[in-house]
Amino acid sequence: MHKAVFNLKSQVLLLLLGLFGASFLIADTVIIPVRRLNIPVRDPAAETGTDFMKRISELPLSEREEEIYKAVASGNIPGFLRQTVTMQGVFKDLEGNEHRVIYEVMPDYLAVGSDENSCRVPMNPRTAQRLATLFGASLLTSVLSDHIYSQAELKLAPFNYVPVGNANELVSKFVDHNTQIEKQLSEAGGRHGQLVAGIKKDVILSARTAEQHDRVVIYGWHKPGGNPIQSVYSGHVWWYVDYSHGIRLINNQVILDGRPALVTDILKDPVLFRVLSDEETPMTEPFYYLKD
Repeated sequence: MHKAVFNLKSQVLLLLLGLFGASFLIADTVIIPVRRLNIPVRDPAAETGTDFMKRISELPLSEREEEIYKAVASGNIPGFLRQTVTMQGVFKDLEGNEHRVIYEVMPDYLAVGSDENSCRVPMNPRTAQRLATLFGASLLTSVLSDHIYSQAELKLAPFNYVPVGNANELVSKFVDHNTQIEKQLSEAGGRHGQLVAGIKKDVILSARTAEQHDRVVIYGWHKPGGNPIQSVYSGHVWWYVDYSHGIRLINNQVILDGRPALVTDILKDPVLFRVLSDEETPMTEPFYYLKD
């Protein structure tokens, strides 16, 4: 009898060690593990970033977006994007109560290709939402965009192009901007996988999307010092994309005050929504609609 109980306890202990690691025995507190993003393994034969951008450069907008979706959904993203960065912060709810949030964020913006050859790919919010849903992820809010910038290991200065016709909306400009970012990254002594910020405007979630299904909401592109170039803006139609737009995903599951919670649920809560949002109302629809 005692031997059976001992064996059962041993099995439970081994299970806990498997879940939490040996630190479970010595840590003052246990951080509950967050499920990993559901991103497929990259096929070694998949296109490089250079080849992919060349292939989609002349496609009609709708076809281009579908090719972007298929590439990223298949797992054709660089490995460093899969290594999410653990972030922690204390944020206040609508009633002024403080809450500790632990969340996992991609270190950089969505890109297609390998670690050796990739390109950051701007896309419309519906394509981004499809990918977020597929991966078990969420888009950012303006609060999270600010927090990520404040904690970023590498802060690069925004680089912009003067608008000339629709040049900023072309794939060639996406590639040029990616090349410029890589140049800045190298000059700063940075490396892929570091939490980098200041290089793109974030496509974000907002309470506005419930009333404006036909719009994209953007924010950020923080300057040195932390002030964003772009305030929360929903003036562009949903399908508008230019080189400055970026998609940075976070895991939709976070740890709120020591317990698992979903970003989408927090944003809908009448009190807790202010933990992740600086808007006046909860988000009844913390996502982008996929149809008109």
